[in-house]
Amino acid sequence: MKINKLLIAISVLVALAVAACSEFEDTVEPSPAVPDGCQGVYFPASNTSAYELEPTEPTQITITIAREVSSGAVEVPVNVEVNDEDVYNVPSSISFADGETEVDFTVTFPDAGEGTTYNLKLAVEGDEYVNPYASALPYVTTSVTRIKWAAVEEPMVYVDGTVAYFYGVEALPMYVNAEKAEVTGMTRYRFKNAYRVAPTGEWVGEEYEAIPDEDGIYDGFPYNYPGDFDENNDYYTIIEIDNATGEVFMYAHELGMAWGDGMFSIGSVYNNLSDDKASYPLGTIVDGVITFPSNSLFVSEAEYNDGGKYPASVPTYIYLTKDAFIAANLKIDDFNDVEYEAIAGEVGEFESAAYSDNWSQTLSMAIDIDPENEESEYKNLYYLSNLYAEGYGVAFYYNEEEESVTIPENQSIGAEFMGKDIYVSPSDSIESSVVVNAKGVTIYTLGLIFHFEDGTIVGEFAETFFYSEDAVSYDKEDFLGDFVMSGLSQFGEADANMEINIAEGEDENSLVITGIDYAAEVIASFDPSTSIMSVTPQVLPDIVTESATYDATLYTTDAEGVSTTAVMDFTFNMQGNLVMTSTSQGDGYLINSEAAGGWLDGYYNLVFSPLQTKSAYINTQNFASFNVRSSANLIIKQDLGAGNNFEIQGKKAPKKFRKDRTQIDIVF
Repeated sequence: MKINKLLIAISVLVALAVAACSEFEDTVEPSPAVPDGCQGVYFPASNTSAYELEPTEPTQITITIAREVSSGAVEVPVNVEVNDEDVYNVPSSISFADGETEVDFTVTFPDAGEGTTYNLKLAVEGDEYVNPYASALPYVTTSVTRIKWAAVEEPMVYVDGTVAYFYGVEALPMYVNAEKAEVTGMTRYRFKNAYRVAPTGEWVGEEYEAIPDEDGIYDGFPYNYPGDFDENNDYYTIIEIDNATGEVFMYAHELGMAWGDGMFSIGSVYNNLSDDKASYPLGTIVDGVITFPSNSLFVSEAEYNDGGKYPASVPTYIYLTKDAFIAANLKIDDFNDVEYEAIAGEVGEFESAAYSDNWSQTLSMAIDIDPENEESEYKNLYYLSNLYAEGYGVAFYYNEEEESVTIPENQSIGAEFMGKDIYVSPSDSIESSVVVNAKGVTIYTLGLIFHFEDGTIVGEFAETFFYSEDAVSYDKEDFLGDFVMSGLSQFGEADANMEINIAEGEDENSLVITGIDYAAEVIASFDPSTSIMSVTPQVLPDIVTESATYDATLYTTDAEGVSTTAVMDFTFNMQGNLVMTSTSQGDGYLINSEAAGGWLDGYYNLVFSPLQTKSAYINTQNFASFNVRSSANLIIKQDLGAGNNFEIQGKKAPKKFRKDRTQIDIVF
């Protein structure tokens, strides 16, 4: 019974539902139509959503508004929905001229403070202006932050490589006063008038020489002269560090300096001139040091090659603190105070033209206390200790790969002249060099200017150091060959300059010298145990002319005068020349002919230099006449003993700062 009642109830509900469905009419309310004449005003997506402005930039921004139709002129009211602190001045309406679909308008904010972000939202409302079905938005939101710079307490150290590259000069450190700002994801630094003229300088002749502090840092750009920098305006160098990547970008900017070809400008190549980061990398920051590597920055002069921009191959460094600079460079104040290690070697000999002397000498190398720094001043630094005075030496850099020698300026050598201390600096006219001779001896030639502290020059000499790890030995074959014999005249006449030949003699240890004037041949002996060639007084072959025959005798000379017993001993010096030994009794020779009536020729302090290229001249020993001298014609020999060769000369030129522009190809 209960089941029947339930079935009846369900049947009634179904019937009612069917009846209800039959009475439903499906209708759709149409959307409102776009009113006739609707302008379809919107704000393009190209509008900037956030501004970060330098304090020096204008306190205004530009916003673009647009409409879908172009016909007719119209005035569109603008509603300000958000205006933080009412800082923005917004026009109440924007005018579209007939045919105009896009208009830029200006919003100003003259009272906006630095370091605060101000939000702004503008909107257009009303059926006659807004198309509700358009995808573009009838409103715009933006914000403005005027960057607030905070002064960095301590100056940074800036080492410019751009101008150094462009003009081929040394990149020198200078102080820069910095300000810092934090912007979205970035840290910015700016340097005001970084390239100003260094006030700590003086005129030396026509050169303005900037003077660094005790750490070698200049207070301004050291290559600028007074008048090179625009003092009437401020110029900012701005760099931006990406906090996530550590990459550093430099904005393109003018430096405020000009040297005759217009204003200098520099900046990052990437993002200013090129999108090729691989070829033109950004800078990096590591341990408080910003490095713009080779080809990272460009340099240009406005009137040089139409302002062409050149990637600089010389790096630029910015040290965020002076301590970072000192740690990275570890400057050497006094090369005599550096710790050195002696270099072992069998040969170490110094030959001084400044003092007309030679002596045994030790070569040392600096211990590099900054090994991880590729620019360390201790790398490749060599030292000749106690060179001219006890406790003082001369330092030089030797780059083995480039085979170059560089001598630091103004080294005190501990010696005096006329009561004043002597310093050495590199010579501009005598090249410093390194060569290795056939015997494996390394020959260092140091071109040195000797001068007082005020720059007064007292001498300029090529000083020579000879070094060999192994002992050097010579055998008889080394004495054979062609040489040029030089020496000083015994009669005060022209110096000797004869091409001679040394050949094997009749005996195992004898040699024959030919080519000496008036001597068809001179017999010499060789001692293999000492590697010494000796020449004794001897009768020479007759001199035969077309009209007569003359006898000839070679006499030697010593400190007392003419000798019939003194022996001239020769050995090789470190330069590879045959010179008289320090123990040689004889110091020269004279050739006499009784038949001719006197002395024919003679020289002392003889040197035999190996002849590289033999000339076509052949000494035939044919003499039509003789210039016979008497003993009265003999001169008092020059004293060539040790002693300085100094004399007061002019002052050494100040360091030449500005050179010719390097020859490079334009890129941008």
